[in-house]
Amino acid sequence: MVLDKRRAHLLSIIQHSTDPIPTKDLVARTNLSQRTIYYDLDQINSWLRTQGLEPIESQHGKGLFLPPASKSKLMVSKDQGFEDWQYQLSKQEREVLIKAKILLEEQDASMQRFMDLTSMSRGTIAKVIKEIKQEFSKAGLRLYYKKGSGYRLSGPEDAKRTMLSNILATIFSHPEWQNVRNEVHKMIQPEAATWSHETDQRRLVREILYEAEKELGLTLTDEMVEILSLQILMIMKRIELSEYILVPEAEKQVLKQTEAYKAALHITNKLEHAKEVAFPDDEVCFITMNLLGSKVQQDNFNRYTERELSGLKEVVQRMIDDFQLYSCVVFDDKKGLEENLISHIKPTYYRLKYGLSIANDLSDSIQTTYPDIFHLTKRVMKHLELYVGKAVPDEEAAYITLHFGGWLTKEQKKVETKFKALIVCENGIGTSNMLRTQLENLIAGLNVITTLSMREYRKNEYEADIIFSTNYIKEKDIPVIHVPAILTNSEKERVMQRMNELFDSKPTEKNRTDLLMDVIKRHATVHQEDALKKELVQLLEQTTPTIKELRKPMLNELLTEQTIQLKDRVTDWEEAIKAASQPLVEQQSIRPDYVEAMITNVKELGPYIVIAPNIAIPHARPETGVEQLGMSFLRLEEPVYFSEKEKHRAQLIIVLAAIDNQTHLKALAQLTELLSNEGNVEKLIAASDQETVIELINQTVEV
Repeated sequence: MVLDKRRAHLLSIIQHSTDPIPTKDLVARTNLSQRTIYYDLDQINSWLRTQGLEPIESQHGKGLFLPPASKSKLMVSKDQGFEDWQYQLSKQEREVLIKAKILLEEQDASMQRFMDLTSMSRGTIAKVIKEIKQEFSKAGLRLYYKKGSGYRLSGPEDAKRTMLSNILATIFSHPEWQNVRNEVHKMIQPEAATWSHETDQRRLVREILYEAEKELGLTLTDEMVEILSLQILMIMKRIELSEYILVPEAEKQVLKQTEAYKAALHITNKLEHAKEVAFPDDEVCFITMNLLGSKVQQDNFNRYTERELSGLKEVVQRMIDDFQLYSCVVFDDKKGLEENLISHIKPTYYRLKYGLSIANDLSDSIQTTYPDIFHLTKRVMKHLELYVGKAVPDEEAAYITLHFGGWLTKEQKKVETKFKALIVCENGIGTSNMLRTQLENLIAGLNVITTLSMREYRKNEYEADIIFSTNYIKEKDIPVIHVPAILTNSEKERVMQRMNELFDSKPTEKNRTDLLMDVIKRHATVHQEDALKKELVQLLEQTTPTIKELRKPMLNELLTEQTIQLKDRVTDWEEAIKAASQPLVEQQSIRPDYVEAMITNVKELGPYIVIAPNIAIPHARPETGVEQLGMSFLRLEEPVYFSEKEKHRAQLIIVLAAIDNQTHLKALAQLTELLSNEGNVEKLIAASDQETVIELINQTVEV
């Protein structure tokens, strides 16, 4: 029995999901009806049984999942058990395959080959070619048809390489695109039957990359090793075709000063010796660019020269300072965040500089789960954009959001360690740290002793009570909980439930029920013992913890008639802070100590609270006197000066009383949105009543 295209795709989605996947999600992703999906699942399960594998199961209230034993066997054999599948390609997959064919096998880029490759009709392919032609044109490349030969591509080699880099990044952003990976791999290495088929050349390149890691003093992510392996094999293929890249001389001199250039020389020297292929200096520099832009699992900064890092250090420091200013928080471990952020900003800078793409399948999830932190991150990206001279795409900003988020959501807990944990994650430093923070904040007493790549996990033995992994790994002696990089509330509940199953040492439900019955009998007369016992058992069985989502109030919930004041004038800036704080003192949201702490901050740190012309946001640390989250607004007709400079005057004083590093962020983001419009600022200053202020706030919140 062979699965058809549609069912192969359906099983692939379920196989690659780390959690049970609801049927409604499958409906959305496949555009199939629920009835069709249920029918297809029967066929898939029949196929699994013929392969000696356990069928897909359904977990009540959660969704469909492939049992670990089946997943393990399919993962080990990778695509070998799937070779007969005729994969149902999406529109995006088809376009990627046709572009790859044109770029990698121009001599075989014909209409018939496209039809064979994608199982599309001639008419459909003609439409796709039209779209691809426009995309190539924007990149400075010309796609044309040559009678008797097929489609040809003309233009600079660097534009072609950038296109190929984009294709690899896209493929690696979609782990379920196994079929596309196979085809692209075969285009680069015709002798490769499938992605899992390890050719001697690919194995050699990977081993040389591992040697280069040691020379560079870093560990690349597992995904990055695979991407770089393919890129180097692709470069070798281009050299064989006499298609060379040209790097400007000035840029070559810059690249040659980096540690990555030494590593690139090591790689090319080894390959020249083993494969009798000559790498021109420009190609060595091109490999250097790709090494510089690679995502890392860990990095050793001692090896960098001050010249290499000085500019980026300044960028990172400005980003952190502005983030603290805009978010009204103070990072306890600012130095730790700085080092963590440089480890990501360095390759980000080189990717932007050299036009290299990044594979980020988490971008949408990050923006959805952490919209406030993403918004703040986008605001501070201006420093990197000015430094590199290019706009930072959302995919890059999303990864940097993880670095800020990991530090922002850290809670300083002094809890005795109950569980030693490992995290196996191949998405890089930022993702690993964010996951670490999420888990340590979620599970009392959890101490993540280290984060590892899949490669490090397989290579060494570790002692721990529990392993959390973003990739499917087979359990050894230590229990494993598979998690996504970004935890939703339902996923947090699943993690807690699993932790309870593994480590809950409380008495069994039966023992707990008997203990309760003894207590009840000592203080009351029991008339229906069996019925009471049954209800107690049912009550005690409801042990799965419910994760309450952190509630972040809206701006119009904090700034109301009770907290908005309009005054003509006050004597000075100290009086302005006291007057603006008064509604919060009266509400008992803050103590008078907090007002004094805000004034002391300005005296000691300067007028940092004046964040823009005419706007000041006084605040201090929560422990200096905050009882509950609050915000108050004071409009002055006559400005007060926080220093002698004109730029430090303010007429709008907004006091923020935060209780932690997160709860106030939504309201603060909405306040930023309101005040970023100069017209709104003018209207607030000119307001004659509270209703005008409230109306402007509501308009911002509703957008």
